[in-house]
Amino acid sequence: MATIPVRRLGSAGIVADMHPADIEEPAVFTAGVNVRFSNGRASRAPVARTVATLPISPGHVLTIPPGAAGYDEIVIVSHDFGSILHLNGLVYEDLTPPGQTGIDGLSTFTSTYLGGVSYINRDTHAPVGKAPGDGTYLSLPDWAPEWRCKSLRAYKDFLIALGVTKGGAYYPTMVKWSDLTGFGAPPASWDSTITTNSAGENIVNEMQHAIVDGASLRDSFILYCTSSVWTMNYIGGNLLFDFRKLYDECGVINTNCVVQVDGMHYVFDKNDIWIHDGATKTSIADQKVKNFIFDALDYSKANLCFVSHDAKLTEVRFMYPSVDRLVGFANPETGCNRAAVYNYGSKTWSFYDVPNVTSGTKAAIISGKTWEDAGDTSWDDLGGSWTSVSGDEASHMLLVSRMDTNQGLSADRLYGFDTLTGGRLPIPPEPEALRPAFLERTGLDLDALGKHLTQYVRLQAMWPQVYADDAKDIYWQFGANDLVGKEPQWSVEMPFDPDVDGKIDINEAGKYLGYRFGVRGISDFKLSGFDIEMTIRGRR
Repeated sequence: MATIPVRRLGSAGIVADMHPADIEEPAVFTAGVNVRFSNGRASRAPVARTVATLPISPGHVLTIPPGAAGYDEIVIVSHDFGSILHLNGLVYEDLTPPGQTGIDGLSTFTSTYLGGVSYINRDTHAPVGKAPGDGTYLSLPDWAPEWRCKSLRAYKDFLIALGVTKGGAYYPTMVKWSDLTGFGAPPASWDSTITTNSAGENIVNEMQHAIVDGASLRDSFILYCTSSVWTMNYIGGNLLFDFRKLYDECGVINTNCVVQVDGMHYVFDKNDIWIHDGATKTSIADQKVKNFIFDALDYSKANLCFVSHDAKLTEVRFMYPSVDRLVGFANPETGCNRAAVYNYGSKTWSFYDVPNVTSGTKAAIISGKTWEDAGDTSWDDLGGSWTSVSGDEASHMLLVSRMDTNQGLSADRLYGFDTLTGGRLPIPPEPEALRPAFLERTGLDLDALGKHLTQYVRLQAMWPQVYADDAKDIYWQFGANDLVGKEPQWSVEMPFDPDVDGKIDINEAGKYLGYRFGVRGISDFKLSGFDIEMTIRGRR
């Protein structure tokens, strides 16, 4: 009989691609959802809290940085680009351009901000901008009404239009830039034929793949195509910009699928997730979660994919529609149901259920709510702290979600995503968006202990190191099997109250072992390790 200590259960995260029997370390999980890993332990993932129920079906959300009003402006765009609303506390202000009508379709949005002006683009419409003092978004000066672009971004003092349609023709490798832009107004000219300004355009003839999106990286602007990546650098003079290929056989899966973190771009590609600094390119998903993500990604809805960055939790979240076996929101049609989450602090992977989300942003929230709005909600369920309730100027991660009654989502919503413990949002979790937390490890063959594959192991007891807000939400399962690659025969779910129980009695035997840990309801937890008692039996 031996008692084996297992510690720092959150140190390696989820490794879903390797065969479980090839993973010697018992602290590595082979599956899991709605769990994050930090400081060597596993805890509950952030939960969705309803900031606002929306009067439009949202396709995009953005933030206008503080201006004269002194606070972030949260702007929600309808999925068809027919409405643009500013959420001001509990009041919606209409920012829709005069005469704007919506157009349904699969086209995605881009938004950017330059010199105090907010811009929104979708290739079904001409881009629009809102300068300080404007009552609504307006058409851009000198941009022809029939021109379109796939993406509109800011770089230095220029607006950059990518994948341009003009004169009735689509130029998939065209980069078009505005004249230099001052503060407080859109650029005055897009006319590349005038020699007295800096506006211009370039069809990059050597580029063999359509441009999907672009993003600044340090002093450069990176162009992401379907299957190649280029850099665009400001050089001044008559040429103004220099174009150079960075990488072949890689690109980006959709617009809004690149974020910059600490001088690195995190890129959601068609068959990998990778990072680069403009020189060195490295996969962060290979041999860990790459196959799990892309084998289950619904490519027919790849236009829904996007990426968000939560600096507070050091997480980059790659949102996509998935058909994996653990999804909590099945068969999404209009939004993403899965987030593959990379924690660049702990260098671990996890997965979250997300409720049909279409876009994300980061903003401080002016809720406009009072204590009376909380009703009978308890302090524990409310979330946040006394400071956050009295006046929170911190930024929160926000996501917009479209109604889908087939997934149990009865309204279009703006969600704030925050942790249950230590969070700053004084809003209770949204029950319709909540899904259980779950961790699983299978294929434990205990090679590191000198056990042979011909030997059996009998699990007899476990002493978990776990804390939970509500013990009734916790359960454990244990399993075993004799053939490599087969699903374990799982025990019944065993409740465990860490305030009362110190030990779980087990009676499972086999050559390959497994365990599951789950938490239902809205309980937070901290799982850092356990001791396991077992007996290695004779060969068979």
